[in-house]
Amino acid sequence: MASIPNIVRSLAVAASLAVSAAALAVPQHPLDPLEEEEILGAAQTLLDGNAAAPGAIFQSVDLREPPKEVVLAYVPGQPIPRAATVFFRQGKRSYRSVVDLAAGTFTPPALVPPSDGQLGLTITEVSDFTFAFEDPAFLQALGRRGITTADQLANVFVTPLTAGSFGLPEESRRIVKAQMYYRENAAINLYAKPLEGMQAIIDLDDRVVVRVLDSGVVPLPAATHEFDEATVAATHGLRPAMKSIRILQPDGVNFARSGNFIEWQKWKFHVRFERRPGTVVSLVTYDGRPVLYQGSLAEIFVPYQDPDANWFYRTYMDAGEFGFGLLSSPLAPGLDVPENAVLLDALVSAAIPVPDIPVVPLPLPRVVGVFERLTGNPAWRHFELFAGPAPAYEGRADVELVVRSIAQVGNYDYVVDWVFNQSGVIRVDVGLTGIDAPKTVRSTVVGNALATDETRFGTLVAPNLVATNHSHFFNFRLDVDVDGRDNSFLLGHLERKNGVRGPRKSVWTLHEHRIDREKDARLDDAHGVWKIVNPSRRNARGYNTGYVLETHDAAEPLLHEDDYRRASFVGRPLWITRHDRDQRFAAGDTPNQHPGEPGLPDYQRDNQSLVDTDLVLWVTIGHHHVTLAEDWPVLTMSPMSFRLRPANFFDRNPALDLRRAPFEVSTP
Repeated sequence: MASIPNIVRSLAVAASLAVSAAALAVPQHPLDPLEEEEILGAAQTLLDGNAAAPGAIFQSVDLREPPKEVVLAYVPGQPIPRAATVFFRQGKRSYRSVVDLAAGTFTPPALVPPSDGQLGLTITEVSDFTFAFEDPAFLQALGRRGITTADQLANVFVTPLTAGSFGLPEESRRIVKAQMYYRENAAINLYAKPLEGMQAIIDLDDRVVVRVLDSGVVPLPAATHEFDEATVAATHGLRPAMKSIRILQPDGVNFARSGNFIEWQKWKFHVRFERRPGTVVSLVTYDGRPVLYQGSLAEIFVPYQDPDANWFYRTYMDAGEFGFGLLSSPLAPGLDVPENAVLLDALVSAAIPVPDIPVVPLPLPRVVGVFERLTGNPAWRHFELFAGPAPAYEGRADVELVVRSIAQVGNYDYVVDWVFNQSGVIRVDVGLTGIDAPKTVRSTVVGNALATDETRFGTLVAPNLVATNHSHFFNFRLDVDVDGRDNSFLLGHLERKNGVRGPRKSVWTLHEHRIDREKDARLDDAHGVWKIVNPSRRNARGYNTGYVLETHDAAEPLLHEDDYRRASFVGRPLWITRHDRDQRFAAGDTPNQHPGEPGLPDYQRDNQSLVDTDLVLWVTIGHHHVTLAEDWPVLTMSPMSFRLRPANFFDRNPALDLRRAPFEVSTP
């Protein structure tokens, strides 16, 4: 979220050229993403109908999916219903409207009051902070840090950080709280020299500095901590070069693409890409049987753990405030993805200041990678020593299909993988890498009173830099359709049974009970058995067909409830609601500066029945990052994951029919 006007201007020019050169594209399915003409048409419909005024900032224009029954009943060749949900801002107020793209009609724009939060940030709003450098208090604070000349001021990097919600007077406005960094001689690490103790509260509507907080000058660190190969070679040296390791498919890939559908090893699913969640997978079936109607990122919450005046508010909603999809970066073959990956482009709406274009359909090249991965593990195997005159062995190689995207949200890079394997399992992997958010301090080593005080909320990772402790919570929305739409949820516990027959004193057994209503569907027990079943379908043994949701990455918030009210989803590792196509985000549509408890608490308020109905699971995984010296200047990727695993969905092991792999290596 940097303020780099020349880069934004380049984006605007590229986007404008893309719009002018765009060929007419026709959606092939109701869940296909919006095309250029549809994004532009939605905004223009509101302008032509006087619902939006010239100069309105169109924060987002996204597909509004048709009702689920319409999607499931769709037959190729039928007319495709197309609508867009539009959030826009004008006259210091925010609005929401739904545009029927075929009819050219729209719902009356509904006001989004401040009590329902703010729209997420737009490129228009954060593309230029030159006005801040005209503010006397801002310049005085920089001057106290020895930054006075034009060349020095040009090296001040302004990062607009969302303000959270704490009931402070400035929160009545649409604001960001800017953190400044000094980027002289910086190339890739723009965060090595924070101008600590200085904060600018900025009104995005009026484009003015409301107030500058200055708690005192802390001298700038000397080093830039660049981590490009040449700099590392010069400062630390490099290890010997590796011999080549290649991942090739000379005969071509094993998956097929048709429009936005992908088929691989009995799996079939639809992929689209959106501005806020990034990758959305839909209509997931295995061997023609429905498993998951839709899966997508529903929110990210990142609270930092320093109560300092310049840090306490840093409780970011990285998807709802900034846009995970919008900030996704191109994937580099051989580094971000293996070289056998098929790279897909995407298109999202963006509020970029381009003359005569109300909203820009922004091309995002190579932001989705689809690839097969040989894990190096067996999918299954058995070696039998006592089979006969010679030992017997049977095994099959484990191969996965991965759909990957990586977003750069400020200093962090987030990797999100949707992984499909040959045993009917869907896994979601999250990787955290990038740069720790540092705080400038006076200490260079620990072991004295000053360092003890300055490292209470983080770790001294370099001279004069503390990486502040923080947490990452990812929530994913899983609209499950296990063998059909009507499912129930069973909560199981493993219980010890004492006094059993025979010499044994105890055994454990599984006890399951059904969760009947939404008010009971905020689950704490991450070690229970979470099972979705279809009460009307049974496998050959008579069990209801089902899937189990498994995670070992649940994390307690470790915060007072008031500090995460607008991210209430982090309070439970699993929430369950009844399907509603407009309930797509765990913290609601507008979590930015939201003073209440949006999203899941509101979705469950009507306490609907969850018995034999259309269920949506909201799973939260989390990581408490206690920072370490090894995290600087760049983080080795930290993983988190959860998975959906078949539970009596099949009559036998679904991977039994795998062939011996052609890439197996024979041994003497």
